[in-house]
Amino acid sequence: MIKLSSRLSAVFDQVAAARNGIGPGRVLDVGSDHGLLAVSCLENEIANEAICTEIHQGPADHSKEALAEAGFEDVSNVFVTDGLDGIPLKKGDIVVIAGMGGLNIIDIVSRCMKNETPDILKDVRFVIQPQKSVNLVRKFFAENGFVFEDESVCTDRDFFYNVMRMRFTGTPYELGAYKECYGVLLPGKEAEGDPLVKSYFAHLDEVFEIRSRSDMVVRQALEERKQNEDK
Repeated sequence: MIKLSSRLSAVFDQVAAARNGIGPGRVLDVGSDHGLLAVSCLENEIANEAICTEIHQGPADHSKEALAEAGFEDVSNVFVTDGLDGIPLKKGDIVVIAGMGGLNIIDIVSRCMKNETPDILKDVRFVIQPQKSVNLVRKFFAENGFVFEDESVCTDRDFFYNVMRMRFTGTPYELGAYKECYGVLLPGKEAEGDPLVKSYFAHLDEVFEIRSRSDMVVRQALEERKQNEDK
């Protein structure tokens, strides 16, 4: 059995939860990190097929080798492409985009949405783990009609990572500065006493205190957070 890092384990948990709500189907891992997540999803029957994509041939070869060594060559494919370009989505797909910058994620999903019908998108789940620009990722998904089904936090090598699970409804909405910066569902988990989320928010408080000097959105988020704490 493949052993996943803490970060990939958190992503895997969200994929497993998504599968419970959508029924059988594929996992599409964009930027597949040596195919480890894809192998784990197949080993644990979270997917009946795995599609991995990489923008460069070398990493794609690593993913292909890992899937073949695990005995999943017949139920997997690895493509050298940019994001999901040239890969049509199917009902029951779970799209994973993890371990890359938020702006890259926004670009990949934007292009995907242009190529897919709303009916297909509504039967797909997205599991997203951005390395940076997390607030812009949340803002993008809300404004493009995605509902946040869950958010989680993990630590890996002394870094915090935020994992989001979403589904498309087609109805756009605004989050506001606080939810863009701190999370849509994470504030509720902090209020319930989740120790990891509380540590994550303490970290964000420190980071945002500095960023608020030049970032109006972050400043608004901090002000709203302090107002909520005073109530």
